Amino acid sequence: MGSVFGGGGGGGIDTKQASYSKIMTDALRTQIRLMPEVLAAERRFQPSFTDLNISQLNQALGGLTGVYEGIQPRLSQLQSRIAEQNIAQQQAQLPGFVQQYRQAAGTADILSGLQTRAQEQLAAGSSLTPEEERIAQQQARGAYASRGMGATNRAIGAEILNQYGLGQERMMQRQAYAQNVANQLEASGVPQYYQTAYQPMTFQTLSGMGQQAGGIAAGRQFQPESQMAADITAANLNAQAQMAAAKTAAQGGVMGGLLSAGGMLGAAAII
Repeated sequence: MGSVFGGGGGGGIDTKQASYSKIMTDALRTQIRLMPEVLAAERRFQPSFTDLNISQLNQALGGLTGVYEGIQPRLSQLQSRIAEQNIAQQQAQLPGFVQQYRQAAGTADILSGLQTRAQEQLAAGSSLTPEEERIAQQQARGAYASRGMGATNRAIGAEILNQYGLGQERMMQRQAYAQNVANQLEASGVPQYYQTAYQPMTFQTLSGMGQQAGGIAAGRQFQPESQMAADITAANLNAQAQMAAAKTAAQGGVMGGLLSAGGMLGAAAII
């Protein structure tokens, strides 16, 4: 690439600027010219780099496997201890936190009453109150009495079945009620505990062996970037600019010395 500095006119600096287009065009043409050699080098050395990476990967995976086998029992014991400590932490903190949360929210007494009622409902199961039994009996007896069969065995059986069906219906209602209360109790403080107070201890096991060992496929080993050409060009331009400036300064100094000497000689001749 030619210099951007003129050689004539006493070594003055040319005002013509370096062309970005020319620099990049020259770099691209240089890469195109060298590309067959680059491709030949890639074909020659790429398989060797790939084989080397595979060998290193096998070695790394084998070493990590040995590490796992050696420390796995201790890791399992450590994880078990951490799990036990987390459970103990929850057992110690959760009840008090939830109770304080309910009291602060003003729902402690309401939830306590609902819990007691749900427990009673579950304990009742399919049993009927005296009033419910009387209603079931009257429904069956009335239906068969209207047909003139009030005292028959079929009427008695229908009465029993009616009571049983009503009992099952009551039991499902009680279970649904208890489940609804349980959901309310779980939602009244437990999520807030896990979001704000509970910080479980965790343990990160050894993982990512493939990432630790590195990739199998080798990347490009030869990369003549255009940035290299730009850096070389900039260095050359900087050096040329310094040389031109030094040359100009030197010439100016010589001319000034000659003028000074000529003046002194002229003065001496006059004297």
